[in-house]
Amino acid sequence: MSIFKIEFLSEIVSILQKGLGTDETYEAIFDLLDKSVPFDSGTLYLYNHNENKLEVIHQKGSYIVELAEEIHFERGDGLSSWVSKQKKPVIIESLTKARPGKEGRFNSFVSMPLWSGEALIGVLNLGHQEPNMFKLEDQGDFGIVATQITLVLDKILLQKKLIEHNLILQKALIDLEQTQQKLIEKERLAAIGEIIVAVNHEINNPLSYIIGMSEILELTIQTDDPQ
Repeated sequence: MSIFKIEFLSEIVSILQKGLGTDETYEAIFDLLDKSVPFDSGTLYLYNHNENKLEVIHQKGSYIVELAEEIHFERGDGLSSWVSKQKKPVIIESLTKARPGKEGRFNSFVSMPLWSGEALIGVLNLGHQEPNMFKLEDQGDFGIVATQITLVLDKILLQKKLIEHNLILQKALIDLEQTQQKLIEKERLAAIGEIIVAVNHEINNPLSYIIGMSEILELTIQTDDPQ
């Protein structure tokens, strides 16, 4: 397996440089693996930190690659949950004499925990119908593959966080602009109110004087000479 290592690394770099969408990147990873590693099906799990569980995010082939699905571990049902706490790939060369995958769909199994420093990113499982397709001696190479794939996933998750933060900032900016418009409208109405009060004052004073004089004239007409 070490023969393809250099090509695999260069291809991983090209995936990073292409800036593909999330699903396209996942598909590109599996397509690259398909050129380098023999497998019938593959399943990528991402770790949900908030709920402390692994979630299937992408799969290649007709079924999910998992073992011991009836056994519950801390991060979910199946062997992947246990593997997620390891720091090295787990390889089962042959399941023909043990317990094969669900309905005997695969007889070789490799599970790669994906760690970025001390942070768990997820788990990548590959399965093959034939036994002995994955060798224990390839554990180191699978470890390198897992590291490189983790770099890609790390970038995807970072981009996702940036997009989420940008959406939050955009919403905050829209809310701020709406609040600003409301304040401007409130200030405009307050200014109109002040003008109305001022105009009302300017009109009421002369009117009060005119009304007062009219009342005096009315009383005077009743008692004085009309001339």
